[in-house]
Formats: sequence, C-alpha cells, structure tokens
Amino acid sequence: MKNNLMVRMMTSMILFSIIMAHVFGQVNLFEPNWLWLGIFAAGMGLQATFTGRCPSNVVGKLLKTGECCPDGSCGTAKEKKVESSCCSGAEETSCCGSSAESVKDGMEIKVLGTGCANCDNTIKRIEMVAKEMNVAVNVIAVHDVAKILEYGVMSTPAVVIAEMVVHSGSVPSKEKIQEWFEQAPQG
Repeated sequence: MKNNLMVRMMTSMILFSIIMAHVFGQVNLFEPNWLWLGIFAAGMGLQATFTGRCPSNVVGKLLKTGECCPDGSCGTAKEKKVESSCCSGAEETSCCGSSAESVKDGMEIKVLGTGCANCDNTIKRIEMVAKEMNVAVNVIAVHDVAKILEYGVMSTPAVVIAEMVVHSGSVPSKEKIQEWFEQAPQG
C-alpha cells in the first residue's frame, strides 16, 4: 500500500471533511464521538501509504487461522506464486519468502482477488482438478486491485487463462475447470 496515491487521497479527504465539520461547529471532536472510529481508520490508511505497514492488516492476519505471514510481510501489492496451497496451512512451507518455489512449467492461471475465502477456495479447487487430471499448472494469486482492474474485472474471484478472463464473481465449478483444461492448447 506504500505510495498508493488513491488511498492517500481518499483518507486525506475523509480526515479533511471530519476536521472541517469540527471547525464549522457541526460536530465537536472534543467530546466522545463515533467519528473517532473514522478518524482512526483514515489515519491508519494514510500512514500506511507512507510506511507500507498497516496495523489493521497485521491484526487481521493474526485472527485468521492457517494464514501465512502473520507479521504482515506478505504485502498485497505483489503477485504471489502459490504452490499447492501453501497458505492453507496444509504444509509447513512459507509462501511469503523465496523459500517457496513456484511451478515453472505448465498452464499459467491467474486468480484475481483480494485474498478472501472464495479466492483461496478457487485456487485450491483449480489445483485439485489439475492434480486429478494430471495437468501441470502454475497458479498465480493476484491481490493488487490496480492489476485486477486492468483486466476489467468488477467482481472477484476471477480466473485468467492466457491473459483472458474466463470466469468472474464466484468459485468456479469443478466441471468448468475441467472444461478449461480440456480446451487448453496442449504444448
């Protein structure tokens, strides 16, 4: 999130509007007020655009079970190569550093999404079907919103094969994934 100008602008606008409401007497920020939650959230977002670290991101990762990188070092602005669902907690390997090796050969499939449960389930289902069909795949999780928008995707999870969006908005069915593998050019 570091240097994300859009987030910086949005959080600045939120803080500015709350301060202006106080200045013009519409709200008194010196009294207990629900607006302090907005100030806190906007402040965290603003500082994250400068430092690249967001305390709420760390707290959120610690609360989820089976999530790798509880220290928040997995930043969401990068494409992460996923190898046999390393972030599911099924294996002891780390998917955050260079220790996880990605599959170099095979069909490249990008799963676009914010890292939600449906995105993770989409990755797991693609890997499961690929294993059942004995198809080599290279699944790449793309969490960067700007990259997701480059594909014109408005609802996630979305699946991209050969740089074309083939599915969007839900976890694809096993049968749909099998169709993708059957229709893929054999190389």
